[in-house]
Amino acid sequence: MKRVLILTAHPDDAEIAMGGTILKLVDKGCIIKNIIVSIPNNVDIRKIETKMSSEFMGIDYEFFDTNFPCGVEQISKYELVSKLDGYIAVFNPDAIFTHWNKDSHQDHRILSESVISCFRKHKFDLYYFEQTNQSNFIKSNEFTPNVYVDITDYLENKVKAFSMHQSQLKGYMAHYLQDLIKLAEWRGYQMNAKYAETFQLVNKKEII
Repeated sequence: MKRVLILTAHPDDAEIAMGGTILKLVDKGCIIKNIIVSIPNNVDIRKIETKMSSEFMGIDYEFFDTNFPCGVEQISKYELVSKLDGYIAVFNPDAIFTHWNKDSHQDHRILSESVISCFRKHKFDLYYFEQTNQSNFIKSNEFTPNVYVDITDYLENKVKAFSMHQSQLKGYMAHYLQDLIKLAEWRGYQMNAKYAETFQLVNKKEII
């Protein structure tokens, strides 16, 4: 049974980027845990939303052991890498999913680079996921996936999971829900499926 660790900067990142893949992996019997490093605002509300969404998807989750509210950039690199080392050692994942190292969001980049630092002590399959809430035309076309996952049977529940983060569906963030559906359609078209999510496979622990 595969053990999958997801390392995200914010409470809704996993649902946005790979909610369909999470649901598919759960159906395959994988044990999945999401470590959420920061909560920049609405701490109590976002903790409740995370609990609801995680339980709906059938995964475990844990918030980083730090003082909230904060962003990832407010955590020292030493603390970030040290604590990630600890989470990885305890969970012993077969695979880790985290942010693309060239993501336009500074929190996402910092976390991604810190996960790479953990390779000095741990070996695991590593995947970068694609973030949909970029709204940044400089970065939006730079992500080049080499892994496609058909999530046609899971898009409906992906949408339900993300929709539990109601605090993130207001104001300037209201477009996130439609963005993830449009991106899933586009990636699905590329692999001859209705909906898909994509990843960059960065490291494979075992080839043979």
